[in-house]
Amino acid sequence: MTKTIVVADDSVTMQKVAEITFYATEFQYVGARSADEALDLARKQNPALVLADAVMSDKSGYELCEAIKGDSALAGVPVMMMCGNSQPYDPTRGGKAGADGHVTKPWDTQVMLDKVRELLERVASEGVADAGGGKAEAPAAAKPAAPAAPKPAAPGAPAEKSAPSAA
Repeated sequence: MTKTIVVADDSVTMQKVAEITFYATEFQYVGARSADEALDLARKQNPALVLADAVMSDKSGYELCEAIKGDSALAGVPVMMMCGNSQPYDPTRGGKAGADGHVTKPWDTQVMLDKVRELLERVASEGVADAGGGKAEAPAAAKPAAPAAPKPAAPGAPAEKSAPSAA
């Protein structure tokens, strides 16, 4: 199944690099040249992920991330920030905006694909995805439940066997 990725970057060069990166993968690239265009596309496309350049001429990727996370229809869409070496990722600002990860530009194609897949798998494994492909908000204090301890066997009964793993 194809997963849509909206890429927000005001650089034509980086848009081309992103298009090449996601070509012939399970991802459908959709490019946006501004934060406002990316937000509009996200509302129309219901993407699996948004990649946002941290530094754009209209609004920053951090502002785009805040807008996505503040929109009830998009709040569950993961946002990965793209930052350059000259202006590295700001974890404080990213945390306040709700960023789900970051990658440094320029990127290695395989590293980008691995990071995107890892983030999407992490979101899916949290078990809070909704039917629309987005992610519902999990309770802030939610922690994975510990596996239940096996029940002791009744006297004279055979011990309980573990279920085989589904590997």
